[in-house]
Amino acid sequence: MSGGHFDYRESNLEYIAEQLAQDIQYNDVEYDISRSPDEPHGFQHRPETIKYLELMVDELFRLKDLLKTYDYAVSGDSSEEEFLTLARQAFSTKHKK
Repeated sequence: MSGGHFDYRESNLEYIAEQLAQDIQYNDVEYDISRSPDEPHGFQHRPETIKYLELMVDELFRLKDLLKTYDYAVSGDSSEEEFLTLARQAFSTKHKK
């Protein structure tokens, strides 16, 4: 079976998270026209923006993992209980009743 419920598109979330992480890493690197266009440069975001980008990176990775676990459950590679265990953990601090 091996998953595929979302046509493996949950990996797009990982790609976005990695791009955001790169934006954070190179934030303070100013653009210099004399450097190669392939060299990374930053956007000089304010610290508050970086804080939210870091939170977004964490959330994207967490959501990707949760989607993958759900994918495996509905594809018969794991169980609904495995999904629920991860989902409860992921949302326990986010959505307290």
